[in-house]
Amino acid sequence: MRWLPCLLVGLLVLSSPAGAASVDPSTLVLRPSDVPSGFRVDRSQTGVRTNEREARNDPRLPALFRRWGRVTGYEIEFDRAGALINSRADVFRSDRGAAGLLAWFDREVRVQGQPPARRIRVEIGAGGWLYRGKQPEPFALVVFREGRVFGGVAGIRDARKLVVGLARKQQRRIAAALR
Repeated sequence: MRWLPCLLVGLLVLSSPAGAASVDPSTLVLRPSDVPSGFRVDRSQTGVRTNEREARNDPRLPALFRRWGRVTGYEIEFDRAGALINSRADVFRSDRGAAGLLAWFDREVRVQGQPPARRIRVEIGAGGWLYRGKQPEPFALVVFREGRVFGGVAGIRDARKLVVGLARKQQRRIAAALR
């Protein structure tokens, strides 16, 4: 059942303007008040996602992170009776870095997706993608870019129906933080 968050972590992991390093990525993800009642934070799947930690999952990532200017990231996961919601934000030095991760992520999903997920363009932030599938459990994943931040919201089981609305909430939070 933990396959979707693992997929998200593995795939996502995926000087600057004066404020780039000062953005706290934990303020850019969903909060408990954003998700429906009954969802609880899974502390074991929640926290800072440093470049070093994320690079352990894919040997290509250190060079990509340097090229993209990834600063750091944060992930939070919520669980309710097996339904999961995962929210993630990756902070970059520039918009180009976040756009690079979004393009790379989309290519990776299309190349490695087994079984293939249905892919739909979504107008969230500067644009993004909704991926939907049924294996091994029904899931939905939205990835998008807002300024120099890459964001993602995933849901499995009943939570999959919520991801677009939750991604819009997360995008508004990111936009406000970057002002």
